Amino acid sequence: MNMVRRLLLCCVIGLAACSSKVTAENYDKISPGMSREDVHAILGKPDDSRATDVGGVLSLSKETWTAGDKTLTVTYGNNKVALKSFN
Repeated sequence: MNMVRRLLLCCVIGLAACSSKVTAENYDKISPGMSREDVHAILGKPDDSRATDVGGVLSLSKETWTAGDKTLTVTYGNNKVALKSFN
């Protein structure tokens, strides 16, 4: 019975890794000027989010999605995609 549980756990972990939205294909779907809502529609809720206000003129924020050793980061300027990276 213990072996069956281990096999089931491995299958669940494997399926979770396959269903990750942190992929090169999704990275390619993100383009400069996209809204935060559009990015969230592709990637879902970020794993980490940080924001900075620059003198009330510019709002900068960075959101990060992580899956295993893959990290996708999107940087926004006034809630529009300014930069992106995929490692």
